[in-house]
Amino acid sequence: MVVRKMYTLVLLSFLLLAASACSSKEKASDADPQPAPSQNNSIETAEQTGPKDSEDGEDFRPYQTEDVMERLLLAPGKFSGEQYDEAEVKRWIDQFPEGKTAEEYYARLLALVAEDYRPYHTLFSQYDTSYQDASAIPEEREQSGSPGSKQLNVQILFDASGSMAGKIGGETRIDLAKDAVNSFVAELPENTNVSLRVYGHKGSGKNSDRELSCSSTEEIYALAPYQEESFGKALNQFAPAGWTPLGASIEAAHDDLQSYTGENIENIIYIVSDGIETCGGDPVGAAKKLNQSAAKAIVNIIGFDVDDEGQQQLKQVAEAGMGKYTTVRTKQDIEDFFKKEKHRLIEEWFAWESENVGQYFQSEQTRVDEMFEKEKEMIELVYSEQEHLDTLSNYVDEKFDVNGREIRDYTRKLGFALREYARKTAFGLREELRDKGLEHRNEVRDQGLEERQDLRNSGK
Repeated sequence: MVVRKMYTLVLLSFLLLAASACSSKEKASDADPQPAPSQNNSIETAEQTGPKDSEDGEDFRPYQTEDVMERLLLAPGKFSGEQYDEAEVKRWIDQFPEGKTAEEYYARLLALVAEDYRPYHTLFSQYDTSYQDASAIPEEREQSGSPGSKQLNVQILFDASGSMAGKIGGETRIDLAKDAVNSFVAELPENTNVSLRVYGHKGSGKNSDRELSCSSTEEIYALAPYQEESFGKALNQFAPAGWTPLGASIEAAHDDLQSYTGENIENIIYIVSDGIETCGGDPVGAAKKLNQSAAKAIVNIIGFDVDDEGQQQLKQVAEAGMGKYTTVRTKQDIEDFFKKEKHRLIEEWFAWESENVGQYFQSEQTRVDEMFEKEKEMIELVYSEQEHLDTLSNYVDEKFDVNGREIRDYTRKLGFALREYARKTAFGLREELRDKGLEHRNEVRDQGLEERQDLRNSGK
């Protein structure tokens, strides 16, 4: 009896447990199915990070455009460029709402994988097709740096010692020197300031006049722009007279130029002389001091019929002043000297023309090639974006009630427009670069030819 009761209780407990299990299964079957969590737990809900539906926001709406300029300015998608991960993008597509049009699905896809065309738009729209100016023309390069960058001051130190009365080919050295100096300063660039300092022009070559003559150094044309009449009068004020205070004259030039200093000022001394220092001065030391002073003047010397001893000293003076020495002995030498100067300038104009034509051509070619490269980069980026969108449109076609072909039509239409933008814009810029490059090269050729013709026809 007791055994039967215990059996009954066990059976009843078993039946109650079974009923409870069935009830739990029924409740579970009535509940909404829950998606299995991602293994890496990297996908959040659409409300948190996914592309928002029109009811929740407008994040995808800017991408719903067929205007190529609007598309160029859109920010890149979360999975653009190297961030593209097809599997990850598809998990985001799974969160898209049902019942949208092909255009809306296209905009949502583009919001995810859109490439960044803004750098190309900025480059193309702001590209500067202008060229740098040509390099300094020969005279400016030699005498005053780049065009307009420096003020050139030229001071002539003119030897009026008694020996300058000696004749070369029937004309006195001093007259030949005056003609040469006048021609020289007349051909200097227009923005050049000129000064004329004469020395040894007082007294005589006698010992009794030595003190007077050796102290005679005078600036008779103060540093100023060249005026033909005024400068000519200054040259006619003196005649050959006494001794040769070359060192004292260079020291005086230092005082003349001490206030003309700075990076934008260039000072050049030209000494016209027929002999060495005769007053006990130190022209080599004075030239070195002048060159190393704040004025940083360069000392050049033109020697008229100077003997070997005089040439050696005058060369040392020029070297100390970081300049050059040139000697002339006859009237023909003087004429040849200026012919050589003219020929040198002609050659420099040839070199200037060749240099700048080459530089403009190289600059044009480099920039045209760069523009080709940028065009190619953008077109390849458009193709990459289109490939991604075509692949993803097939997935949308499978997941939702929409025709994937219609999505691809939007993709191809805008892709074509973007590539045409890149091709046409880059082509236009390349043509502009070529036109301006040719214009600059022709300007250089014309200027070089004109300057050479002027030099050939001039009386220098």
